[in-house]
Amino acid sequence: MMMNRNLEIFIKVAECGSITRVAKMLYITQPAVSNAISKLETELNVKLFFRDKRNGLLLTDVGQKILFLAKQIEDLDNRIAQTAYLENHFVEGRLRIAALTSLVSTILSKALKEYRTAFPGVTVEIREGSPNDIFRMVEEHTVDFAVSCSPFGKFDSITLCRDRMAAMFPKEYPDVSEVDLTAPPNLLIINKPAFETILDHVKQPLPVEKFLQVQTAETAINMVLDGIGIGILSEYTMDTLAAGYRKYPVNPEIAFDIGIFANDLDDLTPAAVEFVRLITQQTA
Repeated sequence: MMMNRNLEIFIKVAECGSITRVAKMLYITQPAVSNAISKLETELNVKLFFRDKRNGLLLTDVGQKILFLAKQIEDLDNRIAQTAYLENHFVEGRLRIAALTSLVSTILSKALKEYRTAFPGVTVEIREGSPNDIFRMVEEHTVDFAVSCSPFGKFDSITLCRDRMAAMFPKEYPDVSEVDLTAPPNLLIINKPAFETILDHVKQPLPVEKFLQVQTAETAINMVLDGIGIGILSEYTMDTLAAGYRKYPVNPEIAFDIGIFANDLDDLTPAAVEFVRLITQQTA
């Protein structure tokens, strides 16, 4: 197709920031990776990377622009292949989904098992990140669509369900009816995506010194069960990962949508269309 090997390797190096890591990932030698980048730079007559003593291999300004275009070519290649497969009555190719970490183990995992059974020829890639990371991945065509929390900004979106933030107390805790996020009674434990969601909705200063950020909702729940502090999680996450545990309201109330968004939901690949159809049915 339009993608050549040198361009594929360039995208991997740009994403990983390491020739060594890409060589291991692709099961080729480091000189082979370096040679591919050198050939591409010679062909384009530009410098794509420079080395920074502190941060390692970084893209040049023109490298950033070429990476953006290369990802669009990669996306178009995938679309061409899937269109050909569909003509022969197959749904195959590659499906790339961006998602909040907390939604991978809840919403996505339920749909993924059924999807892989129905479409074994599709290679599924799930890329986790914060809301800001996910916005960037969709915008740069690194993924076909994203599963995240509102607001969805300029993107085309479908709402899967309504959710809200809630508090989870350790088992032995004084009788408290709700948690004031602006004046919490104790340390609040919250995963990074949920914290970004709170910042999007609360317009007054928060006592950040009382917020302990962790990577996943599972970690937050385990720390609450260990009595370290109060967990702030979405109700959907608690219902899935801590079923039956009592939820307490937070003040101010933070309600939001969980949904799917993309640059254009009417222009998804056949593999993406089938996954969206399946996950929409499961959450209806």
